[in-house]
Amino acid sequence: MNYKHWLIAQIASEASISEKEVDCDVSFEHFNLDSLAIVSISFEMESEFQLENVDPSLFSEYNTINKLCVWLESQQ
Repeated sequence: MNYKHWLIAQIASEASISEKEVDCDVSFEHFNLDSLAIVSISFEMESEFQLENVDPSLFSEYNTINKLCVWLESQQ
């Protein structure tokens, strides 16, 4: 599964920017995502990757796409 591509698409969609503007080493805060956007992406992650109880706080703990991808890979 290509977690990075999926996350880039989700972040770009929620932030209303192009996928080319999404830097995988920049903090999620940079994209000005509100809590509803983070919860929405968390819910979609559960469905897309067959995960249970993806806590939105993961976006603070693993605060970049690259860091979150490492976490996702560890869950499979």
